[in-house]
Amino acid sequence: MTNLHKVLDLSEKLLTALCAAAFAVMLALGVATVVFRFIIQSSLAFPDELIRYLFVWMIFLGSAVAFRRKMHAAIGMFVAKLPTRPKRLALLFSTFSSAVFFLLIMWSGYHLTTRSIPQISPALEVSMAWVYAAIPVGMGFLLIYAVELFFQQINAADDQLVADDQ
Repeated sequence: MTNLHKVLDLSEKLLTALCAAAFAVMLALGVATVVFRFIIQSSLAFPDELIRYLFVWMIFLGSAVAFRRKMHAAIGMFVAKLPTRPKRLALLFSTFSSAVFFLLIMWSGYHLTTRSIPQISPALEVSMAWVYAAIPVGMGFLLIYAVELFFQQINAADDQLVADDQ
């Protein structure tokens, strides 16, 4: 196992832990909101906003984890029936197209993030750049994982070349 592969495995574990932590905080804040609103009869101002922002981060980071684990929706039955060379080309084209898409969204997300720095969230009173940063960060991980998958597909043995994990 190469050092790069170990680093990517570690990044996936870190993203998974961050997603789990975000979900736990979202759950705790959701319960606290209900308790404060209906039992204590006093509303908290920030939980709804924080839950929303954590959800955004969880989606973008979780998408990268799902991509690396090949858990995204795919229609592999057509590609699986192709001969070896066209199958490899179809998979490489698909991964390359995904990487270009991730790069474009990352670039646009970066510009959106930098433009939103002066904008302040209403309840938490933090820069909205912290929220919008989920886009370039998540897309950055997706791009890295797409490049990894691309090289795996180039170097895969013919019998290990599959369109999805069936």
